[in-house]
Amino acid sequence: MPSGASSGFGSRREDRETALGVLYAAETQGRENLEVLNEQPVRPESYVYDLIEGIASKRQEIDSLIESNAEEWRLERMPVVDRAVLRVAVLELINFPETSIATIINEAVELVGEYSTENSKRFVNGLLSQIADQVRS
Repeated sequence: MPSGASSGFGSRREDRETALGVLYAAETQGRENLEVLNEQPVRPESYVYDLIEGIASKRQEIDSLIESNAEEWRLERMPVVDRAVLRVAVLELINFPETSIATIINEAVELVGEYSTENSKRFVNGLLSQIADQVRS
């Protein structure tokens, strides 16, 4: 994490939203997550770096958890927004035990509700509940 990355402003919700934007931009532009993150016009909070770096280092584990719990859905068939939100939420379930399961799932559902489809809300909620049972039990 870059030194001085956190200014103390913002919220976890805003951090998750920033991470979602970075992941979405990187995937749709075929670029690296950190490259997109470092080009942000305003330096993101340190938590955004924690999320993006964590996803980069645990991408295989995260994607495996998503795919193994997403019945009849391959990761590449999911909307880009859904994949990005799921990756952020699964990382938080794995790496940030101080954040409650309910908070992580609720934030993810709100983000897909805002940026994806109504069907995505149910899908993400159910999928994250299953994954939470596995990684937090």
